[in-house]
Amino acid sequence: MRRLYAIALLAVALLTGCTAGGDETLPQLTVTFLSVGKADCILLEADGHAAMIDTGNDGDADDILALLSKKGIVSLDFLLLTHMDKDHIGGADAILDQLEIGTVYAPDYVKDNKQYNQYVEALDAAGIVPVNPEGAVTLPFGGGTLTLLPGAKAEYEQSNDYSILAELQYGDTSFLFAGDAETERLKEYLAGSPRTFDVLKVPHHGRADALSEAFFTVVAPKYAVITCSEKNMPEESVVSFLKSLGAQVHGTALGDVILTSDGKAVKVA
Repeated sequence: MRRLYAIALLAVALLTGCTAGGDETLPQLTVTFLSVGKADCILLEADGHAAMIDTGNDGDADDILALLSKKGIVSLDFLLLTHMDKDHIGGADAILDQLEIGTVYAPDYVKDNKQYNQYVEALDAAGIVPVNPEGAVTLPFGGGTLTLLPGAKAEYEQSNDYSILAELQYGDTSFLFAGDAETERLKEYLAGSPRTFDVLKVPHHGRADALSEAFFTVVAPKYAVITCSEKNMPEESVVSFLKSLGAQVHGTALGDVILTSDGKAVKVA
């Protein structure tokens, strides 16, 4: 009798598409690294949800909004601005003006540039108070989780070292978005609980850093994406070292780089 009952339970599990362990197929995650020159803008989409990491330069806003419109995206669960450099927050004012944003996450420091002032004005106009993480924050996203890792210090000499790193876990697949992290931030990350990732958004547009090789060796990505332009290509030493680790290296100089995940494997779209 017990054997018949166990067989019946297995049949139900097979009919409902579940394995004996209860694992379910996740909806497709799409990560688009937009071709916006030597700048960052990354769109995350899964299960009807959308979020964005950085917003390119000032002149990229129209192209970013056009892509969102084409996809029918009118709201973002959250907007993560990794740091306040103009090539990461340039389109933030337009995004805040045109879309509904659930939450804005950003490091807590002031940058003396036009783009920062426009961003602050847009925040005020939208009635949004940004969240400045002081420690790790984990957010649900489309069946996965995104963990934000802010800098450990209140102040850094380099603006790039304020970069909030973000780890996206989607089923068995993983992504690490490293902003423009330089030596101080990379040192902090390596001193924490570093691990391997399927995908790495290479920090600082592929510029070599004193800790680049140590960082790449620990992360050991299968795919490495570099945000760059034909006029500002990544350093050859960075590309060569990533390839020596077995990574497929993709740059945004020639167009958007699109990766997908079903929670089991990452593919280049």
